[in-house]
Amino acid sequence: MDVFISHITEEAQEAKALKESIEKALPGIQIFVSSADLAIGRNWLDELLKHLNTAKIMLTLCSPGSVRQPWINFENGLGYAKDASVIPICYKGLSNDELPDPFAIFQGIELTRPAACDKLVKDLSMSLKMTVAESFDPALMLALINQAIQIKGPLNNDTIGIVLSQRQNQWEKNRNSVFKLPDSLPPELRNTWSISNVDDERTFTTNDLFQYAGLILAMPWHAKLRQEIINALVEWVYSGGRLLLLGFELGDRHHDSNLAELSHRFGIDPTSGDIVGRKIVQADPTQGVVSIPKPYGEPLLFHPHLFNGFLPSVVLRNVQTVRVDPGGKEWMHVGENATYRPRLDSVQYNDGIMATPGLNMFEQNEYSSWLPVAVEAPQGLCGKGGVNMIGTWDLIGEGQFFEGSNMELIKHLLDWLSHKEA
Repeated sequence: MDVFISHITEEAQEAKALKESIEKALPGIQIFVSSADLAIGRNWLDELLKHLNTAKIMLTLCSPGSVRQPWINFENGLGYAKDASVIPICYKGLSNDELPDPFAIFQGIELTRPAACDKLVKDLSMSLKMTVAESFDPALMLALINQAIQIKGPLNNDTIGIVLSQRQNQWEKNRNSVFKLPDSLPPELRNTWSISNVDDERTFTTNDLFQYAGLILAMPWHAKLRQEIINALVEWVYSGGRLLLLGFELGDRHHDSNLAELSHRFGIDPTSGDIVGRKIVQADPTQGVVSIPKPYGEPLLFHPHLFNGFLPSVVLRNVQTVRVDPGGKEWMHVGENATYRPRLDSVQYNDGIMATPGLNMFEQNEYSSWLPVAVEAPQGLCGKGGVNMIGTWDLIGEGQFFEGSNMELIKHLLDWLSHKEA
């Protein structure tokens, strides 16, 4: 076997296009692509290992969504151990400088220009001592690969997708409880943006994802985003998509979700266990530890904060705090409010989930005014796109109308998601 092309399942079409293009450029070359060459019924792992063991060169399709998947790391590690020459093929917005370890130790090729295709084919011909076909056209090769990608960049449209809401346990259940933002907007804003509710998980593993310029993704409740979805969303953002993440009080650990697994890819850390509420004045501090009622659903007034210009006040409910890596922006803080955490003697962990604390078992942090509840991710972690996160899914109140400057805030957010604001 001359060449083994390593790829993730979602990028099978690109791997096949690369295989067919190289086969036309180098007649007689033997290339193995699992999605194209594994026969139905065969022991796929044995076949895969056989071709890995004999491959002289390994081409690895490296995109923002593939480089962190365990299986592609396994294939490349095994190929390297068998003395195959490993060549990362960077595309879909990923550059050589962004290759993580262990891919970073190899010399990659950014497959973004015809010259890169020409170099790849000539390098293979020299290594394998093969002759390049006279009909080889590097520009046509690149066009065929780009056609397989079939990406219609998010910048080509202005549609916003609402992905998940709190209380939606699974994709196919409780659809009636999905927070439908278009129906909740006041009449004067309702026809300004193209907004649709995304209720099919397959949207994220197909090119349908790229019909959206922006997405609003709220914390799943007792459900987790699959790794394939996380990788696809990272790739989508890198390609120009804008993502608004919405957390919820007490965070992932309490709600048995994994929104942080996605947000961490963009340098954002939603603080698990925090609730933001109005300050409670303790009448008699000499009593020692005081039990404070859970500040559930309390409307909070924030001063001051910025998203696009100054907003005098915004009312939010059910908020957790959020942190961001250096280079990001903190654009809403706890301010005159306080944060609360479950008292240590009330917390229980069952199967990795933080059990619901008692309603009167919280402690107040009076010195948390600087903690952010809304942040923007560092641009260096978002490629061509952008990510913001607010520590609540309840932007307008459960079934209630806008308060304070919430209408103005949501207008700015939707303008940003639809690329109307730079």
